[in-house]
Amino acid sequence: MKETPLLLHIGLAKTATSTLQETIFLKHPQVHYLGKVVGSANKTKRKCLDDVSYKVLNPILWNLGKPMKTESTLSLFNESLLPSVSEGQVIVGSWEDLGHRTVEDHIEMLNRCKAIFGGCRIMIALRNPISLLPSLYLQNLREDFIEQNNYWMSSKSYADIEIWYRKRIARTQNPLLDYIDCIQSSIKELGRENVGIFLFEELHENPNDYYQSVCEFMDIDSKIGVSLAKDEHLHPRMSEDQLVYMREVQSSFLKRTRNSFSVCKSRRKALRAKKSGPPAKVVLTERLVQEVSDTCRDGHRWLVENLKLPLEKYGYPL
Repeated sequence: MKETPLLLHIGLAKTATSTLQETIFLKHPQVHYLGKVVGSANKTKRKCLDDVSYKVLNPILWNLGKPMKTESTLSLFNESLLPSVSEGQVIVGSWEDLGHRTVEDHIEMLNRCKAIFGGCRIMIALRNPISLLPSLYLQNLREDFIEQNNYWMSSKSYADIEIWYRKRIARTQNPLLDYIDCIQSSIKELGRENVGIFLFEELHENPNDYYQSVCEFMDIDSKIGVSLAKDEHLHPRMSEDQLVYMREVQSSFLKRTRNSFSVCKSRRKALRAKKSGPPAKVVLTERLVQEVSDTCRDGHRWLVENLKLPLEKYGYPL
């Protein structure tokens, strides 16, 4: 079987994932992108490019609770997906939630990738957890306020960052801070040369150099990639006025009840009306800073000692 390795970008969340997905991955001519493709027109499960991509990827990436039917999945890949890949294109998939897996599920996913694609390469972007967690909290807060289908706010319109954090880490099947285990197991299973680690802080420091390094790891034309991603930032931060509005809704039984019974479109419109003004500022409590630092410190030291990542420069807990 000819090897057509899958290059899998697995987050982390809040590291400019959407910018990569919607510029370099989706638009670069040397990439055959399988998803995540965000947009109201895309009704495919898991936001895959199309139904064929989803059917091939589902037993490999998501349906890990059942044994994969390797022969039929391989046949579907070779007969239905591979013919659409142009000569010289890199097959790429990107889902930031794949970076928050148990080690067992992560290793199983890598083995299934190798069984179908003949090989696998991993890209993961890191961000100092002291700044990542508040940013992820604000994203979750906005999503759950609008969608009302959350698991951590129940019927509330607002919950503080400590409540959010406790609920997130309680999800043992979706670890929030186990990315070091993910990196270590990836290197063990795939080899160091097939694991690309990037720092979100370096993106802020020099976007062009960052996108160039991403393209070089992907083995695609970096000039095209840098041009596609230049000056793009697709998800502006929540405003302070929006945060205040959520608190106001939560503080009133009448407003909270009316909000919970309104349609999703109305909640989105009401929140959008408050988007002007300075960006929301949320920081971890001193207790959470200490707890997160204690959780991540040994793993960060391993990254510095073994991969020579400049984490100290960017204030990562060491």
